[in-house]
Amino acid sequence: MRVAFFEPWYGGSHRAFLDAWCRHSRHEIEVHGLKPRHWKWRQEASAWELARSIKAAPAPDLIACSDFVDLPRLMGYLPPAWAATPTLLYFHENQLTYRVGPDDASRGSSGETALPEDFTHGFSNILSAVRATTAVFNSEFHRTAFGSAATELLRRLPRPNPQSELTQRLDDAHVVPPLPQLGEVPLGSGAAQGAPLRLAFPHRLEADKDPCAFFHAVHEASAQAEIEVVLLGGDLERAASPIRQAARAIAPRIVHEGHCPDRADYLGFLGGADVVVSTAKHEFFGVAFTEAMAAGCTPLAPRRLNYPDLVARVPEPQGALYGPEESLAARLIALGNPSRLAEIRSMDRRAAIRQSVSGFGAEEGARALDAIVEGTVSAK
Repeated sequence: MRVAFFEPWYGGSHRAFLDAWCRHSRHEIEVHGLKPRHWKWRQEASAWELARSIKAAPAPDLIACSDFVDLPRLMGYLPPAWAATPTLLYFHENQLTYRVGPDDASRGSSGETALPEDFTHGFSNILSAVRATTAVFNSEFHRTAFGSAATELLRRLPRPNPQSELTQRLDDAHVVPPLPQLGEVPLGSGAAQGAPLRLAFPHRLEADKDPCAFFHAVHEASAQAEIEVVLLGGDLERAASPIRQAARAIAPRIVHEGHCPDRADYLGFLGGADVVVSTAKHEFFGVAFTEAMAAGCTPLAPRRLNYPDLVARVPEPQGALYGPEESLAARLIALGNPSRLAEIRSMDRRAAIRQSVSGFGAEEGARALDAIVEGTVSAK
């Protein structure tokens, strides 16, 4: 089948998803993409900008797009012959539960959000979901969180509004991970025997990932355990002042910090770590965390967001999560115990952790998306 995919943010994780699908799909996917910049303007104007590149081309079997596209607008600008073509909307994120500021003030730890003052883009997501023939989310957590936030918004808006139509669309929605290339991640052996516990923190050094909580926990745990830290999500000098200040306390523990332009170097750092840690307040799926698990890292994440699903198949999954009543520092101290450290560095355990996330890989996800395309087109 021929799929026309419209992507206003053809970069980062959006591009990685599309490139992986094109590589593994049994269908012909034609990408219409724009450079990843000016995200608010992309959401406002991308429907017009993307559609104007379509002249008199015959209609594809399916029109697909990401959540950055205002789908009703797109369909209005596309050639009339495309009007009856079935549509698929893939949600990488949404603008109702996405972080809205540097302090992430509007969001709770479980992903819920207060009604934003400007919900224009969030309401666009709602209308796009209603217009789509099929909606696909990158995690079950994402579908649930978006549904809750959208229901709360529509409850506070005048009637009529599309609550019943949205509910039906979400009930019928599919969940497909964002096609991380886990097969390309080599299984690592962790830090060398006798070396300190090595932690990987692969997340952006921004407030929604709460790196300060990570730095504080490492600082506290370091009084009783030898720890090394690898920061892979950004450069500290570019981080906000509170994050830089929190990092100073563990500066002697940091063996690497900054982006790795070379993919092989990045994966090497993951494979050389013992544990991958998250303190995120906000996450829709968790690609970097999943890649670290594919490299064999023992996961340690908060009991919220999509993490319970990511670690559900890990040996002793209850030990992979911590709650608000638990001390992350205490968990790090326990992992640094020599007997525990030898266990998490064993290749059998690292291979088991890798296997636990194998179902999230690009090959499996592409097959699932292909089947959804076929079902959507056949139901036309």
